Amino acid sequence: MESTCEAFGEGNLPGFWPSFFAPRTENAPRAREVAGSQAGAEKRRILVVDDHGDTLRSMKLLLTRLGYEVLAADNMTQALRIAEEQHFDILLSDIGLPDGSGLELLKRIRAMRDVPALALSGFGMDEDIERSREAGFSDHLTKPVSIDRLQAAISELETREG
Repeated sequence: MESTCEAFGEGNLPGFWPSFFAPRTENAPRAREVAGSQAGAEKRRILVVDDHGDTLRSMKLLLTRLGYEVLAADNMTQALRIAEEQHFDILLSDIGLPDGSGLELLKRIRAMRDVPALALSGFGMDEDIERSREAGFSDHLTKPVSIDRLQAAISELETREG
């Protein structure tokens, strides 16, 4: 597996990151600046759903280091079980899942509760993005997603949700 050096910048975060994350841009805020809203506050919970094991583990590690509590599922069935049993503040879901789609997952979760959601996909054509937005996702993040882009999308949801 390839790695990208200093994807997080300085601090106590690791100095490398698997290649499915694009490197950060120089003019974007550092991780601690964006994640600062988590300092001293109750940790926000994010349900991450992705059938690719490395992506799921990496997202969980990254989001945990950014100050979030992370619930993880590798398929729609597991995600629905978590949604029935636990509270979470944001859904971050892959679109292509082995037992359904992220679009269907969001529809079924929204039947239980209103939760902001971000789509994560290897497909980023205009039609893919439009389909995600029509399904109710606030944003469509295309893999490889940069750490800055992920943080910005989450921050935008947090700002909207107050």
